[in-house]
Amino acid sequence: MTISNQRRSEPTENSWNVQPLTIRPNEGRLGNQMFSLATLYGLGYLNRRRIALMPDTFKALSHYFDLTVPQVNTSTFNASNPWQIGFWLSFNDSSIPVSSNIISGNLYPTSFTFFQHVRDRIRPLFRFKPMIRDYAQNLLRHLKRVHPWTDVYIGVHVRRGDYLRKGSGGWLRAANGREVDLLYFQKAVDYFRNRYGNVTFLAVSDDRKWCKRNLSQLGILTVPDSPSPGHDLALLAECNHTIMTYGTYGFWGGYLSGGTVVYFTDFVKPNTTVAKKFFVYEKIYPPEWIGISTTKPGYWESYTNPFLIP
Repeated sequence: MTISNQRRSEPTENSWNVQPLTIRPNEGRLGNQMFSLATLYGLGYLNRRRIALMPDTFKALSHYFDLTVPQVNTSTFNASNPWQIGFWLSFNDSSIPVSSNIISGNLYPTSFTFFQHVRDRIRPLFRFKPMIRDYAQNLLRHLKRVHPWTDVYIGVHVRRGDYLRKGSGGWLRAANGREVDLLYFQKAVDYFRNRYGNVTFLAVSDDRKWCKRNLSQLGILTVPDSPSPGHDLALLAECNHTIMTYGTYGFWGGYLSGGTVVYFTDFVKPNTTVAKKFFVYEKIYPPEWIGISTTKPGYWESYTNPFLIP
């Protein structure tokens, strides 16, 4: 479910309820922390509630962003009537009672539906620190000097790492999923080359060696290691458009860039619990984003989870 901006008259901060709303912290990395803040902001806006971040969430985000959201004073805060959210926005989420001062339930929200009604406010919410923003902009200026014919930059985020880990820590194992393949990157590159003239593709990843070894043949340039995940994310945000694989970090690279986003789809086995109750593509990705599938007909009928193999 999504809620239109026209559903309510524009609330002003002075009219919001003084009882602040917060959200329980999670132990995820940058993408998950950003989803927590965006979800809190979206639900606070719907309910005309001021918001505040728990210190752990504030600390995780303040490394990279100039936050304007205040922190909860934990010495005086007592959780009251926690509001349970699900995997995406429900109709009842627009009627959180004033007696509820904390969002709980799903601690790892990953659905754009929680904040799509305030999408124009989300990018300003995540304002990168000047040094991080300058890093990204200076890198693009350098690339412009090296490739002066470039008119359009496409950020490419390649998630590997924990998604491909064998054992209980691998997300694709748990999801009965398949690894992104080179055909996907080829199709994504072809899409943008056919749509725009002079494009340059810039890849960031938690496995840059793999990118250099496999993506250079497609004309994708892997940028040098950066000082932090925030620096890579700032670069993705500065690009015109995005190619992502999977994961919350890649989502935010695309969402903050504001351009066309291409994502890898059909990589979770259909009719599983994960596919039906958690990873529902139309709830995870905005409808204007473009899914590209490389899953051949009949693939899932003979599928064996490769991540279960020792």
